[in-house]
Amino acid sequence: MTTERNQQILALIEKLSNSARQAQDLSLDDTEQLLTMAVLDLQTKLYSISPDELRNFTRTVANVVEFKVRAPANDTKRAEAGESGQNGQMPVVGQGY
Repeated sequence: MTTERNQQILALIEKLSNSARQAQDLSLDDTEQLLTMAVLDLQTKLYSISPDELRNFTRTVANVVEFKVRAPANDTKRAEAGESGQNGQMPVVGQGY
């Protein structure tokens, strides 16, 4: 039986997962990683995974998987031309999306 809280967490996980995929499509690597970490955090709460269990799991994975060095992020361009936060101008958020 899923509680109301768990249903809300599942809905939030779905929204953040969709946002992470959208960030990936837009080559916003750092944003994608942050959203993915938020999903992982919610999943650990939803499934009652303790910090020790997560740490042990990640250590096990690290011992098995060879990690590649990450290339520089593609999302270093912060705003479109003419929309910079310099000179007191702030980009408009939420329009055109």
